[in-house]
Amino acid sequence: MAPIITSRHKSIPEIIYGTAFKFDNTAPLVEAALKAGFRAIDTAGAKGAYREAFVGEGIAAAIAAGVCTREELYLQTKFSPYKAGKDTSMYPYDTASPIASQVLKSTASSLANLCTDYIDCLILHSVYPSMEDTMTAYQAMESLVPTKVHSLGLSNIDLVSLQHIYSTCTIKPITIQNRFTRDTEPNPIFTPGLPNPLVPWDRDVRAYCHQMGISYAPWGMLWGSLDDLDGEEKILEGFGKMVGLSREIVCYAALRRLSGWVSPLCGTSNEGRMRETLEGLEMVKGWMNESDENREAWETFLDKFREIVDFDEEVKKVEGAE
Repeated sequence: MAPIITSRHKSIPEIIYGTAFKFDNTAPLVEAALKAGFRAIDTAGAKGAYREAFVGEGIAAAIAAGVCTREELYLQTKFSPYKAGKDTSMYPYDTASPIASQVLKSTASSLANLCTDYIDCLILHSVYPSMEDTMTAYQAMESLVPTKVHSLGLSNIDLVSLQHIYSTCTIKPITIQNRFTRDTEPNPIFTPGLPNPLVPWDRDVRAYCHQMGISYAPWGMLWGSLDDLDGEEKILEGFGKMVGLSREIVCYAALRRLSGWVSPLCGTSNEGRMRETLEGLEMVKGWMNESDENREAWETFLDKFREIVDFDEEVKKVEGAE
């Protein structure tokens, strides 16, 4: 599948650096990620898991050091709907104001935090309990394209909500950012409140993204899911030993080759692993092209990976529902 592009003809990079849960270390880690070679950064305006202003500091430091230019970067941030009972000070807007005003205020805050005059992609962090409120927020986001915002996306969304928004909206979302896990119910080993897909490995949403030409950005796949993705045959471990790479890097490489355009989020806080991840992804490409034998081994591994996570039956269900 060809790369997904924004309204300003910038393609979504193959892997995105995620800044959640970096807190006070956000700025140096973002700068380190850019120095390692990442050119896509994901953040959010609300302060629950993110420190968007520190992301801006890290980007500014990298640009000042000549590591990159703003034009070389793909920056995506999120408008986070207020959830009842949450600390209102965590949101960059007056939570009592109309939803459309919240979107505009949040985006203005993001532009200031990130020291930029445009955002490559603005993502709705989650849907509201009411689809009417969800559409109000999305339509406010649409009003910002193509000047302050170049494209739109959705996150933590189920198939039915995605289908409704996509069929109703004027500016189509170019990316869906969802948690990638087999678990469809909360797992007690993780922080309470994490979203879960309705179908293992988010197969139904991924099938729809593939059908409609939407990029899919999986997150959280290394949180307890590596063993599930490895399978009984230990396919990640086995291929990793063959090429001299970790299971984590092999997982990223495999995700990139799933149906459609997949840009996984990598949120490592280890500076060495940042570079190892990017170099490892290039190593897989080079290794695969060294010989027919290597390419065959790669395709055999991918077939086994797809058997675990692929969505052939879900594609049929999605197509049959239309």
